Amino acid sequence: MLEMFLYFMTQPESGIEIFGFILINIITLIFGSILSILSYRVYRQRGNQSFKVATVGFVTVTVGTIVEAMYELGIRRSFELTGRELITLHTIESLLLAIGLGLLFYSIIQR
Repeated sequence: MLEMFLYFMTQPESGIEIFGFILINIITLIFGSILSILSYRVYRQRGNQSFKVATVGFVTVTVGTIVEAMYELGIRRSFELTGRELITLHTIESLLLAIGLGLLFYSIIQR
C-alpha cells in the first residue's frame, strides 16, 4: 500500500488531492472496521441476531465507501477513469451503501 501511495504521489497530476483521497479512505476503513468488530463482539457475547445483521451492514457500508479507492489504487492503478468506469463505480458504491443501510435499519427494528 505504501508503495502505491508513493508512486501516485510522484506522478505529475498528483498532489494534496490524492493524499486527501487516500487518507480519508484509510480513516473510513479504520472506523468501519472498528464498528464492525464492536458489533460482532456484542453479537458473540449476547447472541442477539440484530447485532449479527448490524455487523454485516457495517461491513457492507464500509466496503461501499472505499470501493472506488480499491478500484483506482488496487486494480486500475490510475486516477484517470472513463465515464463508463465512473458511473459503474458510483452505481456499485450506491448499491452497497443502500444494502448496508437497509441492513442497519433492519437490525434496529428487529425484535
